[in-house]
Amino acid sequence: MNITASDLALMREGFEPADHYVVVSESGLSPEPISAAEKLAPGRRIGITNVPDAPLSAVVDHVLPLGGFDDSAVYTIGYTATLLAYSRLLRALTAGDEGQPGFFDSERIPALVSEVLANYSGAGPKAAEHLREARTVDFVGRGYSLASAGEGALMFREALQLPTASFDTYQYLHGPMEPLGPSSGLVIFGDGRELSLADSVLDAGVKVVLITAAPGEAIARPQHPNLMVVEIPTEATDFARAIVEAVIVHLIVGAVAENAGLAIQGFRYHQDDTKLQPVNRTA
Repeated sequence: MNITASDLALMREGFEPADHYVVVSESGLSPEPISAAEKLAPGRRIGITNVPDAPLSAVVDHVLPLGGFDDSAVYTIGYTATLLAYSRLLRALTAGDEGQPGFFDSERIPALVSEVLANYSGAGPKAAEHLREARTVDFVGRGYSLASAGEGALMFREALQLPTASFDTYQYLHGPMEPLGPSSGLVIFGDGRELSLADSVLDAGVKVVLITAAPGEAIARPQHPNLMVVEIPTEATDFARAIVEAVIVHLIVGAVAENAGLAIQGFRYHQDDTKLQPVNRTA
């Protein structure tokens, strides 16, 4: 169950919605997950953070460190590293049972990411050009790819300052897609119902980027001028697929930023209560 940390502040004292918890904060300084972890039962809390000695570590029972690396202003490396941490944690919990969902050899993921960076370097600029006239961009996917849709929408908002939204594929069909038109961009992740969703909006002038492992013959009109297809490796499944999709999104974001002359150096609007004071590591 995915719980927003700030929601726990609204719940009664002693409320325990699960048996165990994974508390995530790349900086380890976000007050909401720290406050939530303080209220949860000791002995049940695993923290995932890039800064093991940050305040988050004091309110969890075990820390799964991401590596202490320097990240971009919008936490691109931290996002994919967190997905890798989820994959490793799931593998440990299932004792290496390859029949379990989410199992992908996590040792292969760094090499897979390197391959994506090498093989898809041209996809970023091409997609950026395809979406150049879009004034809003929706991101759609399901399953593990729903995470990719959320990451894409967040990156376009934070790094590119474009209005975006993310949706589950089938939820999107029930009305949220109605505003689509010639000034809209749509990034779709998936191999099933996502294919016909893409086809249904092309003639309305919507610029669609379809990121899929489906074979070419499954795509109705691959040469339509409003459609760009990014074919991803079929071997990448579950968390590995979500990581591949995220890396491609990051390549697109970088290319769009370059076209627009945007420097991804942080946020325009700063809030004083979104981070605690960092730990003084020299003390």
